[in-house]
Amino acid sequence: MNIHSKAALVAGVLLATAAHAQSYSISFDSLNSGTPANQAAPAGVSFGEGTWSPDYDSEGDVIAGTERWRLFDGASPVLVRNPSFYDRGTAPSGLLALDGVFQPTLMKFTSPQLLAVFSVTLDKDTYGDPGATIQFYKSGPTGNTLLASIPANQAVPGFTAALAAPVSGVDMVLLPSGALYDDIKYSSVPEPGSIGLGLLGLAGLGAVSFLRRSSAKR
Repeated sequence: MNIHSKAALVAGVLLATAAHAQSYSISFDSLNSGTPANQAAPAGVSFGEGTWSPDYDSEGDVIAGTERWRLFDGASPVLVRNPSFYDRGTAPSGLLALDGVFQPTLMKFTSPQLLAVFSVTLDKDTYGDPGATIQFYKSGPTGNTLLASIPANQAVPGFTAALAAPVSGVDMVLLPSGALYDDIKYSSVPEPGSIGLGLLGLAGLGAVSFLRRSSAKR
């Protein structure tokens, strides 16, 4: 494939993404302090406590190399809190934020997403890990693939963590423990499925159209 056809494919994908991306903003202020964060989650998204654990064989022994981030069984849901509950001042916006102080939180999508935009604001306290990162994964039957990570400096009051470029195939976002999280904003396109196929189709049509015009000019 020459550079011109590659450019057409990229242009087609970008056009399809712009046409189909849905934007969401998750604020927890409509809930009561101490209630599950899932009550504010849009359709196709859930929040759960994360744990790093392996698979086990039929005899209960650890299967080496299968460690990955997983959701707990839901018995301990992720809650929303007023940061003042932990003497951390006020929420970045409004009154409440997702409580990730003592456990990592997984934001999980029911299907893989092309994340065009993602951002979240941390609490206004200086307590926490300055080297913390928010991680974007594609899950699999034997492990998770880390697709991207962004800084989430918990020592900077009101730090906003944001993707610098789109990431494809994301079905799980890890919010590290040590902070409260507020105003989660993202724009995404589901993958795979009709929209995912549409991306490829539109990209292919763009390439064919470009090549035909190039041939006609010769």
